[in-house]
Amino acid sequence: MCPVRREFPMKCFFFAVFSLLVSTLPVVAEESIPLRAGPLSMTFDVDNVMLRFVRVGKAEVLRGINAPVRNQFWGTVPPRASDIRLQESDGAFQLTFDVKCQERDIDFFWKGRIVGNSEGHVVFTFDGEAHSTFLRNRLGFCILHGPSAAGQSWRIEDIQGNETPGHFPKFIAPDQPAKNIRAISHEIAPGVWAQVRCEGDTFEMEDQRNWTDASFKTYCTPLEIPYPVKVVKGTRISHKVQISLRGDLSQLLRDNQPTDEVTLSLVEGGQALHTLPGIGLQLSSQVDQLEAAQTTRLKALNMDHLRVTLTPASDSFASVLEQATTQASALGVSLHVGIQIGEKPAPELQRLADAIKITQPPVSAWLVLAADQKKFQLARRILGPVVPVSRIGTGEDTNFTELNRNRAVDSHVQMISYGMNPQCHAIDTLTMVENLEIQADTVHSARQFVGDRPLLISPITLRVQGVRQAPLAGELPSNVDARQPSVFTAGWTLGSIKYLAQAGADSLTYYETVGWKGVMSPAGDFPLPDIFPAKPDEVYAVYHVFRAVGEFAGGKVREVRSSDGLSAIGLALAKKGRTRLLVANLSERAQSIRILGLAPGDVELFRLDADNETTARSDPEAFSRRRGQWLSVSRKPLQLHLAPYGIAQLDQGS
Repeated sequence: MCPVRREFPMKCFFFAVFSLLVSTLPVVAEESIPLRAGPLSMTFDVDNVMLRFVRVGKAEVLRGINAPVRNQFWGTVPPRASDIRLQESDGAFQLTFDVKCQERDIDFFWKGRIVGNSEGHVVFTFDGEAHSTFLRNRLGFCILHGPSAAGQSWRIEDIQGNETPGHFPKFIAPDQPAKNIRAISHEIAPGVWAQVRCEGDTFEMEDQRNWTDASFKTYCTPLEIPYPVKVVKGTRISHKVQISLRGDLSQLLRDNQPTDEVTLSLVEGGQALHTLPGIGLQLSSQVDQLEAAQTTRLKALNMDHLRVTLTPASDSFASVLEQATTQASALGVSLHVGIQIGEKPAPELQRLADAIKITQPPVSAWLVLAADQKKFQLARRILGPVVPVSRIGTGEDTNFTELNRNRAVDSHVQMISYGMNPQCHAIDTLTMVENLEIQADTVHSARQFVGDRPLLISPITLRVQGVRQAPLAGELPSNVDARQPSVFTAGWTLGSIKYLAQAGADSLTYYETVGWKGVMSPAGDFPLPDIFPAKPDEVYAVYHVFRAVGEFAGGKVREVRSSDGLSAIGLALAKKGRTRLLVANLSERAQSIRILGLAPGDVELFRLDADNETTARSDPEAFSRRRGQWLSVSRKPLQLHLAPYGIAQLDQGS
């Protein structure tokens, strides 16, 4: 966290001079700073150097503005803010700060200044200088319109000054919805328009929901310009973004009724019921064989499948297939197999067909990855004699973007898959929480061209799985997240299952079985680095989420609506007269949550949070046998108090 200096207006010269004198004194650190410019409210996120949640009442104007420095591998250099100073007066403010972006060969410094007046006009300026020579893919302002803008009317002014009407895409746009942008105006409410004007570069927009980001991003420097770009030491870059409002804001301000309590409502009716997708895990990339205790614990999850990716061009693919077959048989599940075809498709696929004859793997889904029509048809022809063609589909491992831009058109494709992760563009926990609901948008958008063919979301991971840059000493690989064992990840995963199930996905594949990208630690003879917060032979908090959901495999999911999906969510499960409501506090503060729609009667309450996490991880069997707290539910709302990132399980029925 960084120091923040608040300077309040003084009514006489003496106090004005005094305030200038004390501005050099040490100050208290703050993670975020609430700001107000007349009718506009917003927050400055100090840790991520980002203006967030720009609103009029409850109406969202922007989800955020930031200025990332992204290296030649599209990695974001962490910004560090300092010398933060704030002046406030009568609904106006001025915030100034310094930012250093230093990582490996990159050394970039910029000064930020945000000014808001009482009329709701905000100006954010960026003035930077390169202190080293480096390669970058992007550098400067990104403006994020939130998902509430989807389908809303806009007017876009191009760099020549021409204005064109249109609207934000409702379903996820595969390519840039707008280019050569100077200003964007959009209707945040009937008759109320917000304008964002950009200076210092040419801007264009991409639909970040392709990567499950909760925004439409207007970014500087068009992608048509070749990258990476060499930034020479001494280069100066200046950008400006202005926000303004037009229209009658009175109703929006009247509708603003803040509350500290989140309400979760279970939805009634047949349309609110969905089939719980089959849930599986990936083969471990760290251990070759499962120990007996690991197998027992994984079987308790009641998994649907085990996923493995094969590269037939590699020398080891046959042994990997044999390893996956052995583990799937021990767990009593089928395999989902991703096939990565190289430069010699026909002989590679024939090698795979020969290995299948020998190994006889229990496969329920063959997914030809990154396949054009020619590769898919070749796979179908060569593998057809040894596997049922009804189980051959296509897949994109990285994210929805690739599927959206290369839409399956072959009628013989039996099933379609794509992966996702919440950290393509930012790695903070709040962004990860924001991105949860967008997972459902990818399913709804995919259905526009996939139709009713089975939709497999696989794999779902915390980080992008490709490693483009080797870690430095003491670092984790870029595809590993130190939060993997945490209660936060358990709650995030619960939200992911909720949104994807309610959207109608048919199958979900998460994480790995064992290891630092899995649901449990390896045994003691496979040490983990000190930077990774886990001990040998323990499960991670997310293990208990999968176990709680797995007990309802083959059951139904009932929709649960949240009054604030960024703070708390619920997943309701039903099977054979039993119901289970799982509730996750997605924030770092304790919360009071009001629950509506539970049937009257007795409810057994179980908790998972920082108070019992150690026991849950070290002795999961005892933790699962524990007794809960009995509550009596009437027709009145049930009040539930959850610790930071805490999870509650409420069970009804026999």
